[in-house]
Amino acid sequence: MPTIRPCQTKDQANMQKVCIATGPEEARRKDGPRRLMLLTTYCDYYVEREPQNCFVIADDNDEAVGYILCAQDYWKYFERFMKDYVPRSKKLPLPQRVECRGAAWIPRLFVKKYPAHLHIDILPEYQRMGLGTQLMDTLTAHLRAKGIPGVMLGVAADNEKGRNFYKKYGFKQLLRIPMSVVMGLEL
Repeated sequence: MPTIRPCQTKDQANMQKVCIATGPEEARRKDGPRRLMLLTTYCDYYVEREPQNCFVIADDNDEAVGYILCAQDYWKYFERFMKDYVPRSKKLPLPQRVECRGAAWIPRLFVKKYPAHLHIDILPEYQRMGLGTQLMDTLTAHLRAKGIPGVMLGVAADNEKGRNFYKKYGFKQLLRIPMSVVMGLEL
C-alpha cells in the first residue's frame, strides 16, 4: 500500500521520472527541449532547495511514484529561481526559455495572499486512490503549522480533471490566461 512521507535526497531521480511521465508527450523524448524546461521549472528547484516542503507517495519498494512540491516563500523562490535555475534554460530554444521564465512571473500578482505555491504529480496507475487528497492534506497541514496564509498553483487551461480536483479541494480560480489557470487556497 502506498504511503505519504517527507521527500528524501534519494527521491530526486524518481521524482524527475514522475515529472516527465506526467508531462507533455514531447517532454518524454530525452533530447526534447521541453524535458529540460519541465524539470527545471516544475521539479528540480523544490527538491534541491526546499525538500522540507516536499512530500512523496512511496510505493511498496519505498520509491517515489507521486509527489507534492512547495516553495513556501514566493519572493525567496523567485530570487533563487531567476539566479540559479533560469540560466539552465539558456540551452533551450526561445519558446521554452520564455515558458520557463513565465512560470516564475505569473504568481507575483497573488503573492501577498498566497505566498506559497505548489506542484503535484502522480503516476497514472496511482491516481484515483485518494493519494492526491492525502498529499494536499499533508502539505496544507505543514504550511498551516508554519503560519503560511495561503498557497497557489498553476494548472493547464485544458486540464479539466486537474482543475476539478483543485476546486473540490477548495481552491478558487484567481486568473485565467489562454494556456493556464492560476488557483489559490486560503489556509
